[in-house]
Amino acid sequence: MLALPPAPTEAAWMVPPQPYRAKDFSIIKRDGWFHCFYIQADDAAPFDSTERALGHAMSKDFYFWTNLPPVLAARPGEWDDAKIWAPHVLELDGVYYMFYTGVTNDPGTYAFHQRIGLATSTDLMTWNRLDEPVLSCAQIPWTFCDVTQPTGGEFRDPFVMPDPDGPGWLMYYTTRPSNAAHLFEVGVAKSSGDLTKWTDLKPMVITRSDWSGTTAVESPLMFQHAGLWYLMFSGNGDQPLRLTTGPSPTGAPETWTNRGTLGAILGLDTHFWFASEHFFDGTHEYLAFVNYDRMDTREIVWTPGWQFVLEQPALFHVQRLVWGAPRASEGEPVDLRIDAVNTLTQSIAIEAVEVDASGNEQPIPLAEIGLPATIQLTGLVTHYTWLAHGWPDPEEADPNAEIVVRLTDHTAASAPIVVGPDPSVSLPDIGGGDRLHPRMSVDFSRSRTDFRSLVQSPLGGTAMLIDLPEAMPVRVDLFDLTGRRIRNLADRTLPAGATVIAWDGRETSGQPARPGIYFARLTTPRRQQTLRLVVGR
Repeated sequence: MLALPPAPTEAAWMVPPQPYRAKDFSIIKRDGWFHCFYIQADDAAPFDSTERALGHAMSKDFYFWTNLPPVLAARPGEWDDAKIWAPHVLELDGVYYMFYTGVTNDPGTYAFHQRIGLATSTDLMTWNRLDEPVLSCAQIPWTFCDVTQPTGGEFRDPFVMPDPDGPGWLMYYTTRPSNAAHLFEVGVAKSSGDLTKWTDLKPMVITRSDWSGTTAVESPLMFQHAGLWYLMFSGNGDQPLRLTTGPSPTGAPETWTNRGTLGAILGLDTHFWFASEHFFDGTHEYLAFVNYDRMDTREIVWTPGWQFVLEQPALFHVQRLVWGAPRASEGEPVDLRIDAVNTLTQSIAIEAVEVDASGNEQPIPLAEIGLPATIQLTGLVTHYTWLAHGWPDPEEADPNAEIVVRLTDHTAASAPIVVGPDPSVSLPDIGGGDRLHPRMSVDFSRSRTDFRSLVQSPLGGTAMLIDLPEAMPVRVDLFDLTGRRIRNLADRTLPAGATVIAWDGRETSGQPARPGIYFARLTTPRRQQTLRLVVGR
């Protein structure tokens, strides 16, 4: 018998465990789970004992959240020893990068000194921090940065996004300008690609009180719709969230239009809303925000022009699609497992694509491979049996097809299944048994060392990921084709989890390495592993 779904709640809320309330946060999706990282604020604690960790919760559907242990805490004796604030998470090449505000309680300073740090992870559970901050007010010439003075070191709330005008990144943050230190202002910094190196771009003067109507400006958020950029931030007053729009995320002040408070735009009382976050799940677009003491999620529905309304997210949600085997022969039955929540009377609409070696997709007519356009769900777990059917590409010599099945709204997709023309054809060895695709697994434990180069090098130069099951001594050496060791990159104990090691392309002498092929060798007490690296011109 199918269980009836729970009655809809009034809102999709993530409520932290007592005694905490949520403050600035970030949401990211991995393997069908939404992860929320947020400031754990305890208002009853003394000022120096609250906001000392980032909480972590996960959900399949926005409505029912499981709170997990905190992921980052203040570190005694380090630059982030007092407080941990304002996480923002992005993913590159299977590695997650968390920007956050670390607060230092320095003897001799008037106020808590705030700077922006960076941590890395591959599973969203274990995070390793870089030793030093990646950006501070000392690097921004127009800020009030005398930490011996009241409010002289306020520099927080990072939001990082790709630069739409070229390679690299943009970081928005909150600080105080030196020519109006009683006010807050959003600033923007630029990186050419190395997430540890940032340069000042400019202040966003449209967030000053004479433009925005608020003297307090915090938690900047930038997103785009239909060619228009939206800058949202928290201010003071009865309706904290405010919005401006413009044609470029770094455009001149005269190109921006102040739209006022979100409450006025929506026609709602948003008195308790602040610290917003925008994100996509497939074709669905969401705005989340802190609602007094909890995180609240709403789906964005766009109306003609620049405006939008907010609706409750759908209760029904497909978490994952998993093939029973990673490969099949023509005519062989293979199981497609569909995991979903709140499934009563629901069906899903699917589509199929073939993926080539470069990751390019080609749509496949479902009728040509014997798949229906919709599948009726039978419960929280539905098994659909497909008689495997290949899809020949006349431009490809390989007779095997890599087929991905996904929902038409792109909220869930299977790993590729390789289909060969008949049982006598040798299919490529991509792993056996009924294992889940590595990126679809919900087992967050790690049991082996992962050592690989990163396609995108977010820490500059050539970057390598070292993902350890536990803390252990590690040595990383570089060799040329003759076997000559040209440099040592690491010789120390690394913590469990993800550490990114960057090579700037230079030998021990400091001279640039010649273009060509090099090898990186990782040595741990358990094993040795080697990577092939290419240095271009």
